[in-house]
Amino acid sequence: MSRIANDNPVAEDGQNQDNIIQPFQLQESGLRGRSVRLGSVLDQIITQHDYPDAISHLVADTVTLTLALSSMLKYDGIFTLQASGKGPVKTLVADMQNEGAIRGCASFDKEEFESLKAGGGLYNGYSLRDLLGEGYIAFTVDQGANTERYQGIVSLEGETLQDSISHYFEQSEQLRTSIFVASAKQDSGHWRSGAMMLQYLPDDYADDEDVVAFNEKTEAERKEDWSRSKMLLQTCTEKEILDADLHTNELLRRLFHEEGVIVYDPKAVRHECRCSEQKVRDVIKSLSEDDRQHAAQDGIIEMTCEFCNKTYSIEI
Repeated sequence: MSRIANDNPVAEDGQNQDNIIQPFQLQESGLRGRSVRLGSVLDQIITQHDYPDAISHLVADTVTLTLALSSMLKYDGIFTLQASGKGPVKTLVADMQNEGAIRGCASFDKEEFESLKAGGGLYNGYSLRDLLGEGYIAFTVDQGANTERYQGIVSLEGETLQDSISHYFEQSEQLRTSIFVASAKQDSGHWRSGAMMLQYLPDDYADDEDVVAFNEKTEAERKEDWSRSKMLLQTCTEKEILDADLHTNELLRRLFHEEGVIVYDPKAVRHECRCSEQKVRDVIKSLSEDDRQHAAQDGIIEMTCEFCNKTYSIEI
């Protein structure tokens, strides 16, 4: 844990941070937050596929939101964010293992997408409604067979996935959350993304000695803190969050220097798919003999992972 001083905002290593989740806390209000910065990990996820840029943009937002949302939970398993719709894009999905492995992908109808006409939306000229149509977003936390799975569902709302996530939290009475996310293809051709998230803590929050006691504040004071901090978050720009040369600590100092920012150890993020030849063999083994014969060509069944686009050829 360390404070960000106004005159020395950069971490001790002096290096730019990338592919990380950075937890932080605002000393004045006790609000907690997360910053997500993605570079090569996001680029690897996207460039494994030949998506149109508008769909790559959606995948980038999905992956980035998955990291931000999963980081606010304590779980031992897999957090999944999935959006499903009736438009050209049928499914967006990303999942995050608790130790830092992320993957994501999209499924879409090529002919339906090519028939769309760009109308000035935020996804390379398309809106969320253009691409997904009516649908929903689901959050799932799966901690294995011995633990009950948690799931939250909300309808797709607004112009972006961020709008839909915000709509979900507006309906929730448990934890108020404000989030900003941005992603874009850079002039270099590589993809970058970032997110910044703040949370209004529950009444039973137990803070540490370095943070002004949240529990001792009146409800009016808490609301004022929340309103002020949300306004500061809203001053974050896409240019800042996507700037590879802008250290996360410096960005936090710019946004919240009057609040007193405390940063904690960042969590590294990596791209990793969980597919394997053995898993493919297990799927094929579960098929009936008729289904196996129907799927095979010249005695070979080929299966392609939707996440990493790797094709497995299995002889039957």
